[in-house]
Amino acid sequence: MSDSAADREGDATAPHVSTVPVRPHRAQTILILGVLGFVFAPCGFAGVWLARKDLRAMAAGTMDSAGENLTKLGRMLGIAAGIVWTVKWAILTCAGLIVYFNWSTIKQHL
Repeated sequence: MSDSAADREGDATAPHVSTVPVRPHRAQTILILGVLGFVFAPCGFAGVWLARKDLRAMAAGTMDSAGENLTKLGRMLGIAAGIVWTVKWAILTCAGLIVYFNWSTIKQHL
């Protein structure tokens, strides 16, 4: 009877096996979205959003943390792509305004 009681209590030296299912990481998808963000801006924003969700899940232990470094890299690429797009649009907007107002001035003098 003592053997069955020991079995029910568990062995203190046995490793604890988690019964919580762990979701697979999406590091490759996030990395691809981060790279595509340089060509198509919404992909970069989607990569940053997914990376934030996945890194939180990895920290909580509900997602496989094997892809943590690639997920962080994809997030950084997505952020960099967003910065590039913001600067690009600011330059194009300023250039467009300069051309528009200078063209209006030139047309008035003709």
